[in-house]
Amino acid sequence: MDAIQWIKAHLAPVRCTSDKFFYDAMESQSEYGLPVIYREFDPGKAWHWDDRGRILDYLFATCGQGVRLLDFGPGDGWPSLPVAPFAGEVVGVDASARRVEVCAGNAARMGITNARFVHIPAAGPLPFDDGLFDGVMAASSIEQTPDPREALREIYRVLRPGGRLRMDYEGLGCYRGGKEREAWLLDMGDECRLIIYDRHIEEERADQYGLDLAMPAGEAVSALTGEAGASARAVGIEHATPGALDGLRPAITGAWVCTLSHPSGATYARWLREIGFSVVRPTHSGGPFARQLFGRMLPEDRPASLEGVTQILSPLVQVVVEMPAPVEMDPMITAVK
Repeated sequence: MDAIQWIKAHLAPVRCTSDKFFYDAMESQSEYGLPVIYREFDPGKAWHWDDRGRILDYLFATCGQGVRLLDFGPGDGWPSLPVAPFAGEVVGVDASARRVEVCAGNAARMGITNARFVHIPAAGPLPFDDGLFDGVMAASSIEQTPDPREALREIYRVLRPGGRLRMDYEGLGCYRGGKEREAWLLDMGDECRLIIYDRHIEEERADQYGLDLAMPAGEAVSALTGEAGASARAVGIEHATPGALDGLRPAITGAWVCTLSHPSGATYARWLREIGFSVVRPTHSGGPFARQLFGRMLPEDRPASLEGVTQILSPLVQVVVEMPAPVEMDPMITAVK
């Protein structure tokens, strides 16, 4: 018997959507690490350049300067809040009420007045008129919906003719070779949630099981790994044994299961064409490009400010977002209505 068989045999996990499974339980989806939103931009860090490259990617791929943009699933306000200074208006929609609250709070703290955030039901239609938006940004969010294909239909509906969708997504091909099953702990303060992923790569589907534990994450880590003081990141699927779960059973207060479709790039490209998008273009991303540029520049040659980094990256990212990439790589996709 493995951990998933144990859960099915001893518990009755409640089926739920990803907003209830993950995002309503997170104080910060990014662990307060996002440049510009939570941290001052540091031009001396490669991953900050990567982040800026991705922000500019969404901006330029959607032709977002001075127009109305929709951020589908903004998390902590990414990419909507860093993009907002370049856009006319940004509207973020999320099925998690907590994410909407966090995004609105971050916008107020940052003094951003042209971004607003709207709570929508997980499986419901978008509360907007046809053709309202010039562009849509979707950062690893469409696969978090109960029906990704229906979500794309709604995005198509609210885009104006000629409007663009720019989407990133999590295909499952990168989990081949032993990563199909993983476990990690979600810290929820005085409680935590043990999450076990069961990925079915060929079926483009992931089953996720969550066990709520009435103990702090540190205590759960010690119980699972036998190591006092270890980080929550130390927990792996090898620790989620039936014996360990037996030991945790008195602390289990709830059990959940969430099944999500994770289409590949090829599947998304086919769906987008079938829905009616006139152009579907898998391309390279501005983020990895920006990171590579950082590594190729001498420290003394790098710009010393966010504005300088933005200036040097902008014309280059505009080229990168038009560069075709093999769809088998599950690259970012631009789709034009």
